[in-house]
Amino acid sequence: MNNIDYSRHYSALQTRPLTNDQLRVAAPSVFATQPWHQMSDRYAFIPTIDIVEGLRAEGFVPVAAVQSRSRIAGKQDFTKHQIRFRKAGQEAVAIHLGGLYLEVILTNAHDGASVYELSGGMLRAICTNGLMTDDGTVGAIKVRHTGNPGKIIDASFEVIDAMPRALEAAESFRQLQLAPAEQAAFATAAIALRYDEGESPVTPAQVITPRRVADRATDLWTSFNVVQENLVQGGLRGRNPETLRRARTRAVTGIAENTKLNKALWTLAEEMRKLKN
Repeated sequence: MNNIDYSRHYSALQTRPLTNDQLRVAAPSVFATQPWHQMSDRYAFIPTIDIVEGLRAEGFVPVAAVQSRSRIAGKQDFTKHQIRFRKAGQEAVAIHLGGLYLEVILTNAHDGASVYELSGGMLRAICTNGLMTDDGTVGAIKVRHTGNPGKIIDASFEVIDAMPRALEAAESFRQLQLAPAEQAAFATAAIALRYDEGESPVTPAQVITPRRVADRATDLWTSFNVVQENLVQGGLRGRNPETLRRARTRAVTGIAENTKLNKALWTLAEEMRKLKN
């Protein structure tokens, strides 16, 4: 399954919330009025748009959305979708970290592929780089489809209340300088999270190479962001390790794959911080 890429929404909507019309284009399953017909009677259906409107009423607005595609006829309007919310009118914080917008990330599906899950996230304004914290930093909250939309909205406040811990972690990353060998080790470990052994078309040196002058610092925070951007957004030129033909790395657009990689990279940065301390 593939997804609409977050990046095209972030570049244009960094400070503007999505309207329902824009949300419908990006993730039509948000507006499903019933579950996928193969769901059991025990599945309590709550339209995602009800949660969106509930969060809007509490001051959270959607700023980006993606949805999984399906090859099964008629299933497209029920597949897994993910929406990033931000406090209305929020301005970037921690400018010294690249300017961060704190976000709540909601994942859901109406075909049984996902419970309601809320996680902490950030948008790094300097590169419109969407980050996700690992479950240990903020604490992802999963809510089963039991017919209680209020519980989901309440959970979003738990996530946003815990986001200062993510800022503290980011600041601790920034204060740690990495030697070239440590940067290489971080990039090597990150590649192992993205590719199976022997399948990476790119080298650690490519993955740790910044795309902009502002990211030439060698602290852990900057190194983490450089690696995350290069692996998630793709576009690096390399060679297929089997055929040795030239290849370009692909962006990680699948919801499950993107979430897993983002959280794993944050965990990797946390472990590097522990080793350095």
